[in-house]
Amino acid sequence: MNVVRADRWLSRVVGLMFRSRLEPGEALWIPRCSAVHTCFMRFRIDLVFLDESLRVTRIAESVGPFRARYGGRQARSVLELAAGTASRLGLRAGDRVSVTRSDR
Repeated sequence: MNVVRADRWLSRVVGLMFRSRLEPGEALWIPRCSAVHTCFMRFRIDLVFLDESLRVTRIAESVGPFRARYGGRQARSVLELAAGTASRLGLRAGDRVSVTRSDR
């Protein structure tokens, strides 16, 4: 999966707002984040909240535009995926996610 890290102020604020869709196999990872909104988005997404060791704390599937979701007290980051991806990958609370850096 191609994961883009949104760790700067502007990339965190803009996120997926002006995109028309998120392709299968793409994800946006927002570190230092326990809650997100989908204001001004045009499509549904899955939200996978992660703790500091990248274990899944909560999953919000197929979140539509103009919604907000909180990952819980343990959440420290969130992966935004195309709607349906979390279930296709079989992700569940307690699973550990691995993110490796690629300079491609």
